[in-house]
Amino acid sequence: MHRHFDEELTALRENLLTMGALVESMITQSARLLDAYAVEGAAKIEANESEVNSLHSTIDDLCIRLLVLRQPAAADMRLIAVALKINGDLERIGDQGINMLERARQLDRPGERPRIDLGPLIHVARAMVADSLDAFIKKDVALARRVLEDEKSADSLRDQAVEALLAEAEKRSYSFTHIVQQILVTHHLERVADHATNIAEDVIYFVQGLDIRHHRMD
Repeated sequence: MHRHFDEELTALRENLLTMGALVESMITQSARLLDAYAVEGAAKIEANESEVNSLHSTIDDLCIRLLVLRQPAAADMRLIAVALKINGDLERIGDQGINMLERARQLDRPGERPRIDLGPLIHVARAMVADSLDAFIKKDVALARRVLEDEKSADSLRDQAVEALLAEAEKRSYSFTHIVQQILVTHHLERVADHATNIAEDVIYFVQGLDIRHHRMD
C-alpha cells in the first residue's frame, strides 16, 4: 500500500511538471505569433491546450483519490492540497496562452499598429512560471520569494507598456483594434505573472506551513 502511495505521489509531481512545461511553451509560442502569425503555430498551441485540459482533469482525479483512499499523513496532505491549487493556476496560465493566441489573430489583420517592445514583460512572466515550478520541485523558499518580488517588475513593465501604447496612439492614426489588442496582451501577461505568484505562495505554504496570501512576509 505504501509503495503504491509513493508511486502515485511521484506521478502527481510528474504530471504537474509536464503541465508546467506545456503552459510555458504555450506562452512562448503565442508571444512569437504576436509578431508573425502562422496557422501551424496556432494549431500547436491549441493542441497543447487540449493536453493541458486533459492533465488538469487527471491531476484533480489523482489528488481526490489520494485524499479519499490513502488517508495521507499531514505532510503529504499539504502536498496534495498544494498540488490541487497549482493545478488550477497552471490551467489558467494555459488559458492566458489561448487568449494571447486570439490577440495574435486579431493583430494579423491589415492596418498599421504601434510596435512596442513587449519582450521584457514576456521574459519576466515566463521566468516567473518556470521559477515557481522549480521552487515547488526543489522546495526552494528563497526562489519562491524571488518570484514574489518579480511580481512588482511584471506590474511595472505592464504599466510602462500600456503608457507607451497610449502615447503612440496619440501620435498617429493607428487602428483602434490593434491598440486595444496589444493592451489586452499586456493584461494577459500580467495574469500569467499573477498565477505564478500564487504558485510561489503555495510553495512557501508547502515547505514552511505559512499562509502568506494576505500577509506578505518582509
